[in-house]
Amino acid sequence: MLSNTRGGDAGEQQALIQKVAPSSMGSACFLAVVGALVCGWCLLDSWQHQISAELFGVAEIKNPNVNLLTGEVSADVSNPFTYPLTLAFFQFAFMGVIFLAIWYMLSQNHAADVDKVRFNVYKPQWTGLVASHIFSTFWLQSLMMPAHMWSPQAFAASRALQVPAAAGFRHHTMGARFGGHPVSTTTMMFAAASLLIYSQSAIAQCLCIWSGHGVELAGIALFIIYLLMLILPAANAACMESVMVRLDTDPFLMLGTMNFLACLCWVPILGLAHVTGWEDVRMAFAVTMASRQLYMLVLWLGVQMVLFSVVMVALIAMVDCFWAVALTASFKAVFWWCSSLMHMYMSCPLTNVSIQHPHASLWGFIMVLGCLLVGIAAKIDASTPKESMSITKSTTANLKV
Repeated sequence: MLSNTRGGDAGEQQALIQKVAPSSMGSACFLAVVGALVCGWCLLDSWQHQISAELFGVAEIKNPNVNLLTGEVSADVSNPFTYPLTLAFFQFAFMGVIFLAIWYMLSQNHAADVDKVRFNVYKPQWTGLVASHIFSTFWLQSLMMPAHMWSPQAFAASRALQVPAAAGFRHHTMGARFGGHPVSTTTMMFAAASLLIYSQSAIAQCLCIWSGHGVELAGIALFIIYLLMLILPAANAACMESVMVRLDTDPFLMLGTMNFLACLCWVPILGLAHVTGWEDVRMAFAVTMASRQLYMLVLWLGVQMVLFSVVMVALIAMVDCFWAVALTASFKAVFWWCSSLMHMYMSCPLTNVSIQHPHASLWGFIMVLGCLLVGIAAKIDASTPKESMSITKSTTANLKV
């Protein structure tokens, strides 16, 4: 009887919640960091589109006229900033200076870092890195594409092409078979991204291919540029991983050199545009510097792109370029839906989405199923033996700083 009592006392003294295994805690922390980086990427991406739209949408009102009989006000309204080429030059120069300054402050061996870049800068990895950075930056923010009605399935599948593109580019840049991941993982992530993007299109009930400010395209040129706009970010991410891992390059020096070389390559393009009359570079500088509103928008857009690049490199360091592209392409739609829900509940706290918006509620549930599909793909990928293609310890240490 006494022994039973002691046994009961010992049981009551035990903690109700058992200790979590270190491996499980490490996995949870890893997922939390990756999730925070993906959310940060989605937030910065939405801010970039917003700031870019505000920059090109700044209006200048001249010659206001009031009709005394009707009370109507008329004026000449113009958009003073219509210089996408010059904007790209500003961004390359700003990011190059910022990243080189960060590298100089954090690096412990400047000469060794510079030698690695100098000896490898003519290799294909660097060429692909600079070229993909130039054209993805310019085309994504500047080219204007008219809205074409596509079928939702074709629209979602085209946007999800970034996933197999990332696997293909990683296969070529890292030498990893099928991009270092099983074909089943790539297939499931493509299906998950298509499902999430399709759900977003169904909720928004809007199918716009792209939006920007600059050149209007149509016909075969539209589809070629649209395809390049989709796959160039994946190519840029794959080249980043290759330069950091295979060429053992400091990430901040890589970003600074990439933007510095992009700036140098952009100068003749900018000069040609000025000579041919496509874009008045002198006027672009004058207009930007003359308006505090314009140069502050340009400055903040540059700051956001710096943060955007840092988050992308951190994601590549935590996972790899395939998962970085796959997660951002997939969860961009989820982030949009969560932001819409938050705005809806903040504006009207008593809103019941299932009752007042049953169509959106249904597709929101399908989005949850898409997220579960992403989790299954990640589980399959983690349980499948594959080549070890991770970021080197020195590179990861620099990113943590």
